[in-house]
Amino acid sequence: MAKILFAVDHKWRDLAGHVYAGLLLEQLGHQVAYTRNNLEKNYIAVHKPDLLVVNHLLPQKKQQFAKELRQQNIKVVVLPTEGMPTLDGMRNYAGGKDCDLSGVALHFTWSQAMAEVLHENATIPNDKIVVAGVPRFDFYHPPLRAILDKSAFLEKYHLDPRYPVITFATNFTQASFYTANQNFYFKNAQKHGFDKVLDTLFGAASDIPKRDYFSRELFLKAFVALVRNFPEVNFVLKLHPSEDHQFYQDLIHKNLSSAADRVRIIAHEYIWDVLNATAIELNRSCTTAIESWLLGKPTIEMQLNPEEFYFSAEFASGSDLVRATDELMAKVQFYLAGGEIPDTLLLARQAFLQKWCNSPDGNATRVVANHIHRLLLEKKDALPAQKSPLNVKRRLNYYLLTLGDHFAHDLRVYGLKNIWRGNYVDKLGRFDKYIHKRDIAAWKERLAQVIPVKGASL
Repeated sequence: MAKILFAVDHKWRDLAGHVYAGLLLEQLGHQVAYTRNNLEKNYIAVHKPDLLVVNHLLPQKKQQFAKELRQQNIKVVVLPTEGMPTLDGMRNYAGGKDCDLSGVALHFTWSQAMAEVLHENATIPNDKIVVAGVPRFDFYHPPLRAILDKSAFLEKYHLDPRYPVITFATNFTQASFYTANQNFYFKNAQKHGFDKVLDTLFGAASDIPKRDYFSRELFLKAFVALVRNFPEVNFVLKLHPSEDHQFYQDLIHKNLSSAADRVRIIAHEYIWDVLNATAIELNRSCTTAIESWLLGKPTIEMQLNPEEFYFSAEFASGSDLVRATDELMAKVQFYLAGGEIPDTLLLARQAFLQKWCNSPDGNATRVVANHIHRLLLEKKDALPAQKSPLNVKRRLNYYLLTLGDHFAHDLRVYGLKNIWRGNYVDKLGRFDKYIHKRDIAAWKERLAQVIPVKGASL
């Protein structure tokens, strides 16, 4: 039995898929634990895992950390949680083409197209690169799809079941930096190394927040008009985990108070539960559109800003594209009246899913689990193994962090006042990003409905 540690980045994007992978690995006889992203060092000092799963190694410090772990005979596996970058110019960067991946034992990709990016990286052999598909897309296929319940969703959010749901999946992650936290924006861009990429693509990385801000203004103006013109429709704003969520609360209070009974802002919910209850999805070159395609839903690509920077013709290929509010109104009316998705869009969806998602079939997580299992059965690397450093400080940090289920870390991230109110919003406006033990337990319980008992064969 080997010990495996998953580093979980965004709870509302990554946790469910990681817990599913963890349960499959437990069926294969392994012991699995979960840590918050960037707290791995503290957990490793105590848990001493045989293998660590991370979502990327873009910062140089993480690349160096992976090499240090390899010297300690701890295998590092990269399992991307965002594996098909929207913008063409970001794919080499996000794919890890220029990273030092010499500390990586196994690197999964979502598609052959992204595997080819890694094939140009001389620091990782091709036999360590595995095309697995998109693990979280497994939730749109049996057996996981059985846990989706539209009626329960509508009841939970007190939405009238007589009305269809239109969901706007937002992804204006840079907009808030136009008016606040500019220092964080630049430091984060430099830390992850994408500042130079943005400079090359758009002339200056500093322009991105402003452009994103004005796109958000145009999109939400159109959204407000849509709500007012379709009184017998429920509307959902499904917020990106990395956005400033307070902004949207203020929008509803200011502009849509009269429609508050049929408009919901949803931050702490998994996207598949939202899309399963959705009739039409609005988006801006977002991965959520691809997920709607897997459910056979109409999707509308909103390109309302003439100076829009965030657009992918491929990501929009399976959606109806609109460039003005009146076009949006007409297309929504078409689908609400029973209009069918054109064959040209359906064919484009199929082509996209084959190229970028390895034609999802519900088995990507099993592919991941099987490859990790085989990796752990291999002999240790022929390296002069170094003893793990004693790291008294990291061990102490671990016990302080886990005492009270990460209360110390919550205190630093959210502040005492927010914790007291149960309002887990960080300084950037992001809601409840980090995992707690109760979240892991909840997903284990929910997945137990559809996963075979421990010990079953994969």
